[in-house]
Amino acid sequence: MKRLLLYVHYNKYDELSGHVLYQLEQLRPLFSKLIVISNSQLTKSATVTLEELGIAEVIQRENLGFDFAAWRDGMAHVGFERLADFDSVTLMNDTCFGPLWDMSDLVEDFEQRQSVDFWGMTNFRKTKYFEEHLQSYFISFKNHVVASEVFQKFWTSIKTFTDVQDVIDNYETRVTSVLTEAGYRYDAVFNTIEAEAGDLIHPDFSYYRPISTLEHKVPFIKLKAFTDNEKKGKLLLDYLANLSTYPVALIKSHLNHYHSPDSLVILDEKIIGPSFKTLSKHKYRMAIHVHISDLERLKVFLDSKLSAFYYFTLSSRLDKTEVENTLLNSFDKDRFQIVSQRFDNHYHALVSLASKLSDYDFVGHFHTEAFGNEGKLVDEATRHALVDMLSDEEKVVSIFDHFPEVGLVFADLSKELYWTDAIGALNLEQTVKLTNECQKVINHSLHVFQGFMWLSKDFLENIILKDEHIFYDFDENTLPYLFYRKAWDVGIDYRIIASEKISFAERYKVHFIERSQVAEPLTLKSKFSAYRKALLKKLGLKKSSAV
Repeated sequence: MKRLLLYVHYNKYDELSGHVLYQLEQLRPLFSKLIVISNSQLTKSATVTLEELGIAEVIQRENLGFDFAAWRDGMAHVGFERLADFDSVTLMNDTCFGPLWDMSDLVEDFEQRQSVDFWGMTNFRKTKYFEEHLQSYFISFKNHVVASEVFQKFWTSIKTFTDVQDVIDNYETRVTSVLTEAGYRYDAVFNTIEAEAGDLIHPDFSYYRPISTLEHKVPFIKLKAFTDNEKKGKLLLDYLANLSTYPVALIKSHLNHYHSPDSLVILDEKIIGPSFKTLSKHKYRMAIHVHISDLERLKVFLDSKLSAFYYFTLSSRLDKTEVENTLLNSFDKDRFQIVSQRFDNHYHALVSLASKLSDYDFVGHFHTEAFGNEGKLVDEATRHALVDMLSDEEKVVSIFDHFPEVGLVFADLSKELYWTDAIGALNLEQTVKLTNECQKVINHSLHVFQGFMWLSKDFLENIILKDEHIFYDFDENTLPYLFYRKAWDVGIDYRIIASEKISFAERYKVHFIERSQVAEPLTLKSKFSAYRKALLKKLGLKKSSAV
């Protein structure tokens, strides 16, 4: 059979996701000709990669009119006379993962069915909002449909809408009805018309019931099944791993690079358990930076000395001689250096030292600022917990060595009942600036790491030193978000060293669930109260002023 595939691609960062390359590679043997229509501006290396897959024909266009305008332009590029030379013309986009299993028998079965003129993966039953229609992520039309006047008239009349709802109303829901009104018949791999919809808001099984689509052997699963409900997305990922040989690492990679750096679907894999440790064959240079603003709180670092060389920076209110005498009681004088420049922001102190610290392979960053306003006992417990989790040099080296993509390591704070504030409580001006400084867009943000962290040489060179001036434009509350957001921009990953109690992932899920149940914005105080209450419940404790 002579088959044509018109495949629409879009990536808001003008890149080719791994799942797209896999998809095209798997589909290529099924089609005589495969044309990629990219609404993104692909690099030369990306087009070369496609050529290596046997896809020599790539149409690059502006991201206008969404998928239907792109398919229109693809058909115009080929010409309807040439389109009619193919036994079938298939339209597809990259909004799904797969194929999850071999499709050849499926395609051949639909081709042989005389009662089917066009077909797709899933359909959408008629509601008061939408006409019954095949969902447009995969639709295949047989030759006699493509050659028909009604088909050609529909596609040549496509307008370049700027509102996606206009595309849905006028084209996605209409292409099926236009053809069926002309007497053509369709079917779907999973025909949902008679399926039990229960309490679904809309009968979109690809979104609300992805397990059902898999049970009906639909060979693709929509991206939105993972991104629009992250709590269910993790369960779906585990289910898929047991059901198919599809490399689920492609799903994880796509979510990690393009959806969110802290998606609940993949967050568990960011957690490093207490027992994790590997033997490194390399000898690494390590340094520790500690910013001192309080001499009393410095004691925890003096009690937990590491083998690395120490750089100490001071706040403007401390006496350098007093600090030096304190340090000499615990360190040999050739094991540390007090930097003369003064800083009242510990992140700014780190940035100022970035050039010097980049001589080392890995750098630990710590400070003696107070943790919140929960009192001395919580403050001390938090600091000891953080130092305890981050002071195992062998574990830290093991993480960086085992995960070369990782440039940032911080600690899980779930040992304590202290909760870091969410990004929603940040200064609005700072939040806007943060968004503007970052290439990638994120809908929510990690409850970050209290300022204690390990950084790689790669992080220092490609993030801090590359845009050093940026870091001085943000306040201390916003800077932690800048660290891991900039890392996400350039593809540098992170890991979290777990505590021995509730994991960061579990704690974050509690927060995510709590937040999804909130009908209106909460104050910082009420947010903290809700998170604390949920955590206490998880721990099996009652709320107490003594905590």
